[in-house]
Amino acid sequence: MAIGWIVIAVLIILLFVTIFKTQDALFIFALLKKYGFLFVAIFGVLFICFSFYHIYKTYDVDFTNFDGIVRGGKLYLLWFKSLFVNFGNITGYAVKQDWILNSNVTKVAKTSNSINITKAPNLGKK
Repeated sequence: MAIGWIVIAVLIILLFVTIFKTQDALFIFALLKKYGFLFVAIFGVLFICFSFYHIYKTYDVDFTNFDGIVRGGKLYLLWFKSLFVNFGNITGYAVKQDWILNSNVTKVAKTSNSINITKAPNLGKK
């Protein structure tokens, strides 16, 4: 586990050194354009490795036999499916929100023991 954190720390330090050493954003964008697929592939492999490690530690999966590998694969796919379901739920919740300010917004004025709801003023619109 400690080796994973050391690798992450070294990668973050290398990223910061590269960004501050070059001080040229165009160079960084050129690198991303040239090696973009490689960066995505490395990120994907690291994501899969760390997520398998998470499943291994959380559910104590035994990868020494075939049944353990199948169980681990099923747990990983269920975890991955729940990840997308949660993203879908969050996106659906955000889409259902009323993000547009309506001109007929009601103003809530709180009085001593009751709430009076009145129309908002027209604010100069004719």
